[in-house]
Order: sequence, then C-alpha cells, then structure tokens
Amino acid sequence: MNPFDLASLERLFTALAFLNGFPGVLAVAALSALMLIFTDWRLLVLSLGGQSILLSVLAGRAVPPEWALLRVITNGLIALMWALSARAAGWGRRPTPWLRWRWPFPAASRLTRSAMVLFVFLLFLAYRPRLPLPELDPELSFLCTWLVAMGLLALALSEEPLTGGIGLLWWLEAAALYYPAIERDPLVIGLLETTKLALGLACAYLIAAEEIPAGLPEEGAR
Repeated sequence: MNPFDLASLERLFTALAFLNGFPGVLAVAALSALMLIFTDWRLLVLSLGGQSILLSVLAGRAVPPEWALLRVITNGLIALMWALSARAAGWGRRPTPWLRWRWPFPAASRLTRSAMVLFVFLLFLAYRPRLPLPELDPELSFLCTWLVAMGLLALALSEEPLTGGIGLLWWLEAAALYYPAIERDPLVIGLLETTKLALGLACAYLIAAEEIPAGLPEEGAR
C-alpha cells in the first residue's frame, strides 16, 4: 500500500485536526513573532518548517489535502536551501555588499523588534473587528493580516537576505491562505508555489553571496 495515497493524507489531516482552529492560528502567529525577534538562522529554519505544517493543516479547510501537502514540500525545500546557504556563508551579520541601503541600526536590535511586535499586536487587538476578509473565517482572516504585518516588519527591520526573504514568504503564505476562499484554481495555486520556490532560490543565492567578496583577491594581486 502506498503510504502517500489520498486516504493516508486524509487520515494524517484528521489526526492533526486539533490544530485546525485557534491553537493552530495562535501557534503560527507566535512562531512568526519569535522568528522576527530572534534571528538565529537555526531557529528561523526550524520555525519555518513548523509553520509550513501548521499552515497546511489550516489550509485544509479550503483546499484538498494534496494541495496542502504541496505547501509542506515547497516550504521544506526552501528551508533546506536557506539552511545550506546560511551554513555555508557563516550567517554573516552584514547585508550583501552591493546592497548599500539599510534601516537604522537601532531598528535591528532585539529590543526594538520586540517593541514593534508588541505594538502591532496591540493594534490588532484594537482594530481586529475592522480587518475582515470576505469569504474567509475570522481566525484565518486574522492570521492573513498578521502574516502581512509581520512580513512588513521583517522587511523593515532586517539586514540579511534570510530575514527579508522570510518577510516576503509570509506575504505569499497569506495570499495562498486567502485565494482558495475566493476561487479554487490549480494554476494559481501552482503559480504561488512556484513563486515561493523562485524566492527561496534568490534568497539562498544572496545568503551564499555574502561571503564571496571576502574570498576574492585584492585588486592588483597576482
């Protein structure tokens, strides 16, 4: 018997059904906050893998199990690429040399990251009733807007391609959660997953490229 047939997938999602609700939404939101505050690449990669499983369970409300499994596979490949690139690059603390722009240094501190996450959380508590997304459950509506907000913070407060890539990935995850509630088009779902893979490859290259200039010979050297 093939362990990856449709019946096995359905049993797996049934076993994880306790995460398909407020516990799953809370876990994804908490993981995104931790990933934004603590920027160690090992924590980021492990949390990304956990998030992909939780998001796949939550997405099972609106999409077939095989579509949700595709999300796990895509995010798993991205996490693997980023882990290998970050390990090869030594997880440098500076931006890619040819990217000269950066946000002010205090924006990258852990205290400021924690304060910004807390500020956004308080805003969500105050304005949550005003952030409904049509055709989407209130829990998933909250999660989509939270992922968009955390993605914006990640882009604003990051100095490395890894954290910036995670911010962009959260935007795509929010779109992948919201779109099936409007229309179930396999082509669009496939396009979203392909876009995530392209993003993962680009960020993996930028992470690995951080250490390339350090190994180049100085000008005039033979």
